[in-house]
Amino acid sequence: MREVPDGGADEPGGAGGYRAAEAGAVRERPFATLIAVAATYCSPDAYDGAYEDLVSRARSPEAGDDEMRVFEAELRQAMAHPSELPGHELSDAVEYDDGSAEKFLRRLWRDLYEDEA
Repeated sequence: MREVPDGGADEPGGAGGYRAAEAGAVRERPFATLIAVAATYCSPDAYDGAYEDLVSRARSPEAGDDEMRVFEAELRQAMAHPSELPGHELSDAVEYDDGSAEKFLRRLWRDLYEDEA
């Protein structure tokens, strides 16, 4: 499933105003999948074991896991061009304590794809 923005962070559907949409929905905002997946698995409100589930999902993606394919591509793009991230949406969604989006993204990459170049 892809992620598209909904109304806001206080509405049903999740952090930062992102909600799961039906497969094939058009992604309207830059880095929507990256932010939504990070919010689901990396936020302080995530369920116990969520980060470990993300690591497993990233390292052993199912053949049809388009969300993880998009997530990885957006993570690569965000690391290469962090200034393209929309405002404070990632930090609001994840509440990382790494000091910057760049540091959080590098740590996330290292944790998820440590064996890749």
